[in-house]
Amino acid sequence: MEPLLRFLKPAALPLAPELGRDRYQGALLGLAVGNALGVPLEGQSAERIRAYLPEGIKEIPVSEAEAPWDDDVAQAIELAHCLLEGPLDIDAYLRRLVRWAEESGRGMGRQTYEVLVRAKRGARGTAAALAVWEESGRWAAGNGAVMRCAPVALRWRRDPARLLEDAGHSARVTHYDPRCVWTTAALCAVIAHALAGSHWTLHELADGLAGVGAPEEVAEAVRRSATSELGELELDEPYSMGYTVRTMTAGLWAHLNATDFETTLLAVIHAGGDTDTNGAVAGAVLGARFGASAIPERWMERLPDPETLRGLADRLWEVASS
Repeated sequence: MEPLLRFLKPAALPLAPELGRDRYQGALLGLAVGNALGVPLEGQSAERIRAYLPEGIKEIPVSEAEAPWDDDVAQAIELAHCLLEGPLDIDAYLRRLVRWAEESGRGMGRQTYEVLVRAKRGARGTAAALAVWEESGRWAAGNGAVMRCAPVALRWRRDPARLLEDAGHSARVTHYDPRCVWTTAALCAVIAHALAGSHWTLHELADGLAGVGAPEEVAEAVRRSATSELGELELDEPYSMGYTVRTMTAGLWAHLNATDFETTLLAVIHAGGDTDTNGAVAGAVLGARFGASAIPERWMERLPDPETLRGLADRLWEVASS
């Protein structure tokens, strides 16, 4: 892990409390507003979005305020609760996901659903995720793990080794493929750096991933993101829009090309594809970088319960800083 640990070292520096709280809240609130903005456009191509919404989407639907959290946010909330107790307990997180699926399950992806069905029948640890992956011919590599990983970066920003370990654990609960594990680790690393405001390059991240044996496809996607225009990421490619590597690049592009929270987030969403999850990932990265104070209030007013996210972020800040 040494190459990635070196990459993460600058992200572990202390933060002033006011700035730290703002960025921690921004990561979770950014995830939520990005998800909510993307929900109405999910599955649409960039061309179709331009044709039907020439001005683009600018607001979160009013109905979102009364709806249950979508899966991206709900699973991140459950992950945050687990991490407040310490290093991730995989079985505890799995139980929380099963309960969430029974109570709501809004937006749950097929891969996660199949894992949670097995977990409800008694599968423990990562056994269900491994079985689902094996049954897919070791092909299934959806974005259901990378979308929810922000709390890992918040909890373990100052402990790079634990950050990488729990990034992997959090992914393997439902998504066993190494591409899911390492895109999750990569995004957690990016969010940790965004929180710290440290300077780094995508080439350094790619070198770190290659140095620890991450799949070449993941490291190469990171390198390409350093020079790619948003359209070149092909987020709306119909046969891979839910692919974990593709979604990771949405977050990388957002960080590298950020002008401000609103403009950059809307650009990612208008690129189409799995817009709710691309929005969640980009929103988490941008929120960590610019802070909750940069997120339009009108968007946060359309969330079901923004105070829950603020509270979790504050608690993660406290335990991470202690």
